[in-house]
Amino acid sequence: MHHPICMLLPIWHPAPFMPHKKYVAEMQNYKNNKNMKNTQKKRKGHPCVPVSQTQVENYILRIRRLAAPEYVRPADKAQDYERLCLKAADSHDGDEHRDDSIRRMISFLTSRYRFRYNTVMKYTEYCPTGTGSVSPDSYLPLDPRTHKRMTIDVQLAGINVSIKDVRNFLESDHIADYNPVAEYLDSCDGLWDGRDHIRALARTVPTDNPHWTEWFYTWFLAMVAQWRSDGRQLFGNSVAPLFISPQGYCKSTFCRRLLPDELAWGYTDNLQLQEKRQVMQAMSQQLLINLDEFNQISLNIQQGFLKNIIQMPNVKMKRPYGRHVEMFPRTASFIATSNMTDILADPSGNRRFIGIELTAPIDVSHTPNHRQLYAQALAALRSGAKHWFDTEATRLVMQNNGKYEVGCPLDQCFHAFFSLTNDERKGEYLSAAQIFNHLRTHIGSSVKINSLNSFGRKLSQTVGIRRKRTEVGMKYLVVKRD
Repeated sequence: MHHPICMLLPIWHPAPFMPHKKYVAEMQNYKNNKNMKNTQKKRKGHPCVPVSQTQVENYILRIRRLAAPEYVRPADKAQDYERLCLKAADSHDGDEHRDDSIRRMISFLTSRYRFRYNTVMKYTEYCPTGTGSVSPDSYLPLDPRTHKRMTIDVQLAGINVSIKDVRNFLESDHIADYNPVAEYLDSCDGLWDGRDHIRALARTVPTDNPHWTEWFYTWFLAMVAQWRSDGRQLFGNSVAPLFISPQGYCKSTFCRRLLPDELAWGYTDNLQLQEKRQVMQAMSQQLLINLDEFNQISLNIQQGFLKNIIQMPNVKMKRPYGRHVEMFPRTASFIATSNMTDILADPSGNRRFIGIELTAPIDVSHTPNHRQLYAQALAALRSGAKHWFDTEATRLVMQNNGKYEVGCPLDQCFHAFFSLTNDERKGEYLSAAQIFNHLRTHIGSSVKINSLNSFGRKLSQTVGIRRKRTEVGMKYLVVKRD
């Protein structure tokens, strides 16, 4: 309820605001100008704004100038302009002209060169037709300079094509495939004279190892089988001979002469294992990789990367300038040389190498009969000869490689205080920790506790040690020395 005195006061209404006429006019002009600018802005980018026929013709002419510079309207020849426009619009006639240029280019190049695509090296090779009799050695890789020279020759002959057109032809499947390895092996197939050339070659390597001849025979068959693989097998040639001797024993010469002259391009001894992409490419393009100076390979690479790649059946990689990862058959096998004896770092990976210590230089006075070597290998593989190392052969290899392992002070301490046995009555089962504590008791604080994990791993990989799994973990049968 209102107060009585408020009822006596008159009701107040505010008077309306009346702006000055000049102000009203200025506001109206501002709105009109703003609306006009917005309209012009909309019209400027609107797709439906009408344009004249002349603007359309000029736009079309500009596009044609960009596509074909010869279609330029003369300033004073309207008839020529119309003729050129009709010619540009006739796309069918233009396609036929381009097709004819492509055919002339192919005819020009094939009349002067022979081409083939090397499926192993993965590049196109060429040979001039005027060289008389064409042999496999007459072909050369098609490098960028030769490619550009061929393009210039085509253009000078009056054939209107670009360097891209020439490259499309030379890199297409119009070029026939060529496999130099398969061609060489096919030339050897069926020529074997029945004599044992492979083992005879192995006997030129002087060594006291009684298993070397058979191991080399198996490895050689595995190398040839690797060349003929298509990438669908489960395992590659996962064993590599390792020649150990002082310098001057012709180790590298023997390795290089395992390949014939026709396949000499497939040998390499300068592979950088740190460059993983280079290694993967070499695995699919080379035939024999010599790990020269094996003792210079770091222990980490031995235990990881090298142990992994040596057993690969195929290679997955991206080609140079490629768009996606592809899978290629592995062709390379491994062989190695060293001037030191203590070089194998990983006991679990030592089965990948065949340590052969030389007693004298290798006899390289006679050139191997390569065709008979590979003819014998092909005949043996066709008859089902074993080209892999079975369980017994692997055991012998690992037993042989024990003397070439990198010496570990903790291992030396173990053999100083423990011996191995298979008779449970003579020994006792101890855990790795118990053996480790026994060593610390006799040696002292020089045996660090942080070495326990590596010691346990090394102990489990010791050749000839007997072990059993218990409730508290793995235990090993050992005999404590007095």
